[in-house]
Amino acid sequence: MIHYYTRPLKNCFFALLLLITGCGSKFSPYLSESWSENYALASNNAKALPPEINDGKLDSFGVTEYPERSYMIVLPQIRKVNRVLVYSGNVISYELFFWNSVNNKWESIGGVGRQKGRQKVYSDTYKLTTPRFDHRVNVETDKIKLVVDRASKDGIVTTRTPKKNDKIINQRIEYMNIGNERVRVELYDVFMFSKATIREIEIYSQQKGKL
Repeated sequence: MIHYYTRPLKNCFFALLLLITGCGSKFSPYLSESWSENYALASNNAKALPPEINDGKLDSFGVTEYPERSYMIVLPQIRKVNRVLVYSGNVISYELFFWNSVNNKWESIGGVGRQKGRQKVYSDTYKLTTPRFDHRVNVETDKIKLVVDRASKDGIVTTRTPKKNDKIINQRIEYMNIGNERVRVELYDVFMFSKATIREIEIYSQQKGKL
């Protein structure tokens, strides 16, 4: 005769459910992502150009101007880098690079467009909301560089006298009536690059949790 022990099986089933749900809260810190300290901070002996982007303060700005609208973090040693956070001021599009010390050249690790990857984060310390871009990467480097493509105040203006470094996107001839004369006017549509601002750049490596 075969005996079916249904009650012990039910008890085991419910015990397993309790174990799973109970352990979910207990072990969730180990199942979630864990990050190192911020390697990019000046207090961790990292250097930055401009220096405002690694002072640990979101109420300060690193300001750059065209044609050199770029930002750089130099770490005191080569690190494994798995995450780069960019807190923007008015920058809405850029390319991110790391220094490949094996090949001795800058290599792209991604970038953002006008909306791609953008988050809004609120700082209770500084009582402000700022755009943040979160890059997940897997490189070993001691240098990270950000090159700005667009800032929110970039735009097209029309002028008769473009400057030497202006980016001319269109040139045209128009005629204007001035008094009794018809005057030929040469006009230039120029893309004007405004000052770019970045609040902070942070760099982390992923840490493994321990049970």
